[in-house]
Amino acid sequence: MIMLLMVLGTLVPTWVAAGVGETTPLPDPVPVPAIAPVDTLPPTDSVLIGDVILLNHKRTRARVIFREMTFGRGSVIARADLEKEIALSYSALMNTGLFNRVIITRSDTLQPPGREIVKIDFLETWYLYPVPVFRLADRNFNVWWRDQERSLDRVNYGGKLTYYNFTGRRDRFKIGYTTGYTRRYQFGYNLPYLNRSGSLGFSIDYNYRQRREQNYATADNQQRFYQDRDKFVYRTSSADLGLSYRRRLYVSHDFKLGYRNSSVADTISKVLNPEFFGDGRGSLKFFRAVYRYQNDRRDVRNYPWKGYYLEGTLIKDGLGITGERSGLIAGVSARKFWPLSKKVSVNAGFAGKYSLIRSRQPFLENRAIGFGNNGIVGYQFYVVDGLDMAIWRLGIRRELFKKEFDLGKLAVIKAFRYVPVRVLLAFQFNQGITNAPFAGEGNQLNNTLLTGASFGFDVVLFYDKVGSLKYNRNHLGEGDFLFSFNLNF
Repeated sequence: MIMLLMVLGTLVPTWVAAGVGETTPLPDPVPVPAIAPVDTLPPTDSVLIGDVILLNHKRTRARVIFREMTFGRGSVIARADLEKEIALSYSALMNTGLFNRVIITRSDTLQPPGREIVKIDFLETWYLYPVPVFRLADRNFNVWWRDQERSLDRVNYGGKLTYYNFTGRRDRFKIGYTTGYTRRYQFGYNLPYLNRSGSLGFSIDYNYRQRREQNYATADNQQRFYQDRDKFVYRTSSADLGLSYRRRLYVSHDFKLGYRNSSVADTISKVLNPEFFGDGRGSLKFFRAVYRYQNDRRDVRNYPWKGYYLEGTLIKDGLGITGERSGLIAGVSARKFWPLSKKVSVNAGFAGKYSLIRSRQPFLENRAIGFGNNGIVGYQFYVVDGLDMAIWRLGIRRELFKKEFDLGKLAVIKAFRYVPVRVLLAFQFNQGITNAPFAGEGNQLNNTLLTGASFGFDVVLFYDKVGSLKYNRNHLGEGDFLFSFNLNF
């Protein structure tokens, strides 16, 4: 499969064959004015960027860096907007995940009036992660810790190789094998810069999973499992081909075509839940088409302080080829972040989904609150199924501590020498509701307004690795201290 990646690398346009680690600045892939002659001056209220000098980007291609910036060599920027443009470029470069540190400086020394030189010094992150896998099989750490009594039988272990910035073009290659609770084989490659302008991207993913225990139903808004230690009770494989389009810096369109093939033990499909796949079937095969729109203007994607994020999705399961599945789901997510000061920021958000095909869907395709990013604080131990869902959130954060630690010689890997740390006090208020016309009477949280709140501490390491310790409480009067983390590897 590594050879396959090497072949893919030879198929992209010849511009990507430029040497890795060059420091000579290249033209911005978005057309910008040519460098003006020395005797040509910009308007008195503007600045002309005479040059952009890149330093210490040993692997990342210069074109990739310029593609993520809001200005380039030859750009004319209103003097009042220059610091804003530099800040936007800094955020965009850090959000690529390619760098642990970016320092942007500018100077007009030895330059004609109205011209400035911009220098950008990079500390690239560590890109190769051949790491052992030790991952919980449950939805979150708290479910594993309390409901599953910290059972090591519910742990996945194995190995995974993830190679970020595989050829210096912000591409990602991954291959892995895990066993334990779930046996999984995975392979994927993503190349976000397929053409010269960097507007087209390509991805391919394959996953195969088999489990000896499977969630087959929801009762009392808790997952119910069936287990057979002697054989696998659930198998599923997925393959996806994707194409992305991003003409500008913040807006992207993603298209995916995929195939799903799943099977389940007869005990589940015939006895425990005939609606697992529908009509007592023991297998399900279908093609899937996905469109996703994203407008991402957050300063820090994993822990935003200002900006906004919009996402719209349309997922069609079943394209009339196998005839075994027909679903059509529209989804939306919107989040806004307002800094009230350097230390305080508030946020608001909404997430929802609507099933345009109103018939009963297979059990695993009917998930709503409690899965993925669709959680509500205070309900980490519950799941709520439904055809439709709406969640709205409000929050405020206050920074208590911010410092960058220099580990010096203690850092074995140079990329991790500098460790920025932030500690914040955070409050969140969430509400949500599902529409579950096919839910049983035993699921009391379905079709009910859920209200939850949390208060505690967030710790942010580097730029995007977040851990939280918070007290959570819900409308049922239940409360507990819970821990969560997002390492973003």
